[in-house]
Amino acid sequence: MALPARQEDSGLPGVPALREACRIFGADPAGARLLHQRSNAVYLLPRDHLVARLAPDTPVRRRRARTSVEVTRWLADQSEPVALAPAPGEQPVLAADAVATFWPHRPTTPVPTPADLAAPLRRLHTLPIPPFPLPRYQPLLRLFEAVDLDRRRPHPAVTDDDRAWLLDRAHTLVDTFTTTSFPLGEGLVHADAHSENLVRDHDHWLLIDWDGACLGPRELDLVTGIPDHFHEPEAERTRFLAAYGRNILDWPGWVLLRDITELHALGAYIRLAPGKSAAAAELRHRVRSLRTGDRSARWRAIP
Repeated sequence: MALPARQEDSGLPGVPALREACRIFGADPAGARLLHQRSNAVYLLPRDHLVARLAPDTPVRRRRARTSVEVTRWLADQSEPVALAPAPGEQPVLAADAVATFWPHRPTTPVPTPADLAAPLRRLHTLPIPPFPLPRYQPLLRLFEAVDLDRRRPHPAVTDDDRAWLLDRAHTLVDTFTTTSFPLGEGLVHADAHSENLVRDHDHWLLIDWDGACLGPRELDLVTGIPDHFHEPEAERTRFLAAYGRNILDWPGWVLLRDITELHALGAYIRLAPGKSAAAAELRHRVRSLRTGDRSARWRAIP
């Protein structure tokens, strides 16, 4: 298996954990290929046509993995498809200080667009609250965790000055969120809905990566229609919002969700920065653009 060892201080499990999780679950890790490392280490298992998602074995990650499995199994029983269900078997799997989940591998062809998100999100937002406990959305929780992790490193990726700014900004946004009213109301939300989290199954686009599933304002799932540092073409945003049937830009609170989403996106890069120079450079670029208010700065995702 020609895969890199666990990246130093990335906080993400590596090949030994993958092999042990596959042994417990009954999957074959031969020929496994690393797809990406951000919040999870995600591997393709070609012999079983599965995708394995691995995260550090912490109470928070256990809860998130259990939620993603439970929510997607419940969604699979609904009348219209919304989510890709997990692979059959006992999940999540705890192995070698990692928590793992296993999912069918499905194509992303043709390449999904933001407009393709609209149909599964419309269906999701009409469903009742699931009949089991769900976490409530906590804005910027993952950012606070990442900043705390980085502060305890021998050589933090974030400078003291940038850390102070990030925490002050984050607390201000959280305070504003708690006093904001959301027109679409509260329900089950994906909370990370974008075109990279779509796969094709039986002629339907389905949402994957339900780690952040929770009870929260439905507007959280419409942030792909908001202008941001990734500069999604305006025509793509317009098509998405028209297909969904609600223009979030008519609501003044959209700026709050944009700012929360952009700050949240720093968390994975703070975790990865010490072991991945590209992530460290992108982190510095993003923080600089936020601190200076440079809305023209383009952000890019690091695999």
